[in-house]
Amino acid sequence: MFSRKRNYYSSYSSRGRSNNRLDKIIIVVVVVALVIGIAVWFNFSRIRLMIKGYSFSQQNDILSLSNDDVKEILSHDKMDNIEDWIELSETVTYYDEYQQYYNLHSELETSDVVSNIDNIFTNYYPKLAALGYSEDQVWDLLETADASDLQYLISNGYTYSDIQSYMDVQGFDFQNMKEYEEVYEETQNYTYAVLITAYPFIISSNDVDAVYTITNPDDYTILVKDGFMLDSTYVPEDLVDSTVVPVAPDCENSQLRADAMAALEEMYNDASALGYNLVINSAYRSYVEQQETYDAYFAKYDEVTAASLVAKPGASEHQTGLGVDLTSQSVVSGERLVFGDTDEYQWCKENSYKYGFILRYEEDKADITGIGKEPWHFRYVGVDVATTIYENGWTLEEYCLYTGTIPELS
Repeated sequence: MFSRKRNYYSSYSSRGRSNNRLDKIIIVVVVVALVIGIAVWFNFSRIRLMIKGYSFSQQNDILSLSNDDVKEILSHDKMDNIEDWIELSETVTYYDEYQQYYNLHSELETSDVVSNIDNIFTNYYPKLAALGYSEDQVWDLLETADASDLQYLISNGYTYSDIQSYMDVQGFDFQNMKEYEEVYEETQNYTYAVLITAYPFIISSNDVDAVYTITNPDDYTILVKDGFMLDSTYVPEDLVDSTVVPVAPDCENSQLRADAMAALEEMYNDASALGYNLVINSAYRSYVEQQETYDAYFAKYDEVTAASLVAKPGASEHQTGLGVDLTSQSVVSGERLVFGDTDEYQWCKENSYKYGFILRYEEDKADITGIGKEPWHFRYVGVDVATTIYENGWTLEEYCLYTGTIPELS
């Protein structure tokens, strides 16, 4: 009994010491929490800036501003150029706009960004808003528009819905809206309206007012003509000879790109099964070879006639490796004079689209293509595109205008 009583008091004493230690720990934790809380309270803005990703020096620059200005900056995502905006402008409410605009136009000096945005949001944004433009729509404009473009829209009362369908078309220019609307009235196609205004020479009856170099020459649907030129060094990497289609005796350039040749061989086999005998008369020609052909035509004909019969070097489809001049065995053997008078021509004209080819230059389309009638010249564009062109009775130019299939240019 005596032993048990002594153990009881010993346990009680131990629990008391444990409670004392726990009380001390709680006090320490509370004190630390208070200290941390006070530190956080007085450094709350700095901590929020740090969480957003601002460096210590950027935090110092921002915290040198008024509390309201700091709150304004904290209400936006991190601005990478915050030091510039603080140095260049006291209009803190525009800092986020400066950054957005700089992200769109990083080629500009930051001082130009500030002056542009100050001008736009002071003088033009309110008037655009009055025309019904939302802030997001204004930013859509600012991807390409300058102040003169905005003034044009305001002066002519163009709403966002008026211009939206034209804006995504390559070559769009805000200040051509009147021309676009006139063309649209005729074509009922927004893409056509923008492209023919930006590149009028696509229709060859219009003058060539600029010359561009094609930077994606391997594309099967590239439009090659005066104005849209191939580089003189371009040579397709996948040129092949045919092991199936016969070649005319005087033909020295019978290669095509691999897919075009495979399609031509399929077309040849199907035609042959029906009793039609196709022959390759000319296919890939280099820039140098086209120059020689061009010079020969100009030596033989007057300038106007020659220009309608042969493409300039760099503007010839033969350099793409996708254009082929066909003839027939009956012409090669002298039984018929020209391919355009043969049954083979009629069959190709009606069926080549099934294999991805189009009859490129027809007489009644010369004002569009710039080349007189060439019943022998077929161009590979792929089955889907060829079918669309055939079913609509289009030229390649018209297909490009209606669908927006324009080469990448430099």
